[in-house]
Amino acid sequence: VCSGETGIGKSTLMDTLFNTKFESEPATHNEPGVRLKARSYELQESNVRLKLTIVDTVGFGDQINKDDSYKPIVEYIDAQFEAYLQEELKIKRSLFNY
Repeated sequence: VCSGETGIGKSTLMDTLFNTKFESEPATHNEPGVRLKARSYELQESNVRLKLTIVDTVGFGDQINKDDSYKPIVEYIDAQFEAYLQEELKIKRSLFNY
């Protein structure tokens, strides 16, 4: 998880960390709240395949009142953990998506 205010260098960090230029379209920051945009990538490093999901937190930290700006991020993470747990509890699992 890498989240922060607009222009702080999150995308540059991800590009540098994974030695890849991830596609990112400029987002408008006129919205009143935080909006999450998930994009998945499949990377190959030597003989290791990696499925990476980058979630863009559009609008995080842009509001004057930042009291509840973290809630959509926490809810997204909770939902991902819950989905993984439900798949893990099944008899026939398909953990390829995680």
